[in-house]
Amino acid sequence: MALIDDAAIVAAGGYIFIADPDTEKPGDLTDPTNPGGGWENIGHTKLDELPEFGRDGDDPEVKGSWQNAKLRSTTPDVTYSVTFQSIQATALTYQLYFGAGPAAVQADKSFRIPATPTPQTKALLVVLVDGTNYLPLYHPRVSLLGSDAVGMASDDFVTFPIKGTFLGSTALGGAIGEWAQIAAPEPPPQLSGE
Repeated sequence: MALIDDAAIVAAGGYIFIADPDTEKPGDLTDPTNPGGGWENIGHTKLDELPEFGRDGDDPEVKGSWQNAKLRSTTPDVTYSVTFQSIQATALTYQLYFGAGPAAVQADKSFRIPATPTPQTKALLVVLVDGTNYLPLYHPRVSLLGSDAVGMASDDFVTFPIKGTFLGSTALGGAIGEWAQIAAPEPPPQLSGE
């Protein structure tokens, strides 16, 4: 594998967007604040608790035979997710945290919290920003719901922890997402006679 300095990403900034399930990923992201195509920015998230991508499930288990103690490894059942901390007290944050659709917003703009939450299924796009490098992480179907208590402190923002569980999508042949990569730069063309 080549050493690609620009592929070592620092998550210095970033944006999180949602859209209708199975919304296509942006074709050519030139502005990390505007992916176009129906994507909605979820707003501010906590700086000292960045989004965390998780893996939950079994580890591969080695199975052996009498003749070969390490004959085969099992395929583990694994669930992938992302957790982020919204710090905006808005209808969109409440919908994702409390598990309710837009109908929960009342005429006076208050938000009616349902007794039984319903996870909101959306497409999710997380864009990591490192200077002029953008790294889009796309998931066409994600089940979003509050994951922990609303956090409050007298010297910090109120936080709404939201967990998104990645679901399979027919748009990706059953896969759960597509993450961009930063490839090695193209070598300059050779001049004839060199």
